[in-house]
Amino acid sequence: MRDFHQVLRDNVGEYRGWFDIVKWAPIFAATLMTLSHDPRLQARHRQWVNAALAYFVTPDDVVSEQKHGAYGYLDDIFVSAYVSDRIAREIGWQVIEEAWKGELPARVVTRTVIDREQELLGDQGEEALRSAGLLEAAPPTRGEEGNEERSSLL
Repeated sequence: MRDFHQVLRDNVGEYRGWFDIVKWAPIFAATLMTLSHDPRLQARHRQWVNAALAYFVTPDDVVSEQKHGAYGYLDDIFVSAYVSDRIAREIGWQVIEEAWKGELPARVVTRTVIDREQELLGDQGEEALRSAGLLEAAPPTRGEEGNEERSSLL
């Protein structure tokens, strides 16, 4: 039986398309798995990592791999990049970089994915984060009733 990491490598290895970011799916998944055991992470960081890992294996996510093939990993990659960036903002990039096994630095890949969110996912980026359990609707502030919803990281 193949492990999940091998399944990801096989799935993205065959991908030929517009978005070269798809190739980072196995690296992000492996990074998250390593981070899930890192004692330097606080409980909330571990919660974010576990949410991103769970999103990777959820068959019914925002951009489904079953429906879209390897292209369907774009939302998983975005969720992973978002979590990596949030953790790095709080405790620094060193922890992320030590867990990262990609050819380029984690910081470069993560920022590229986040910067290309609109191009990659359109309006589905926030939906993916919400689906992963990483965003919750914040209550409207005084005088904002009826205005668009605000979000915050759990």
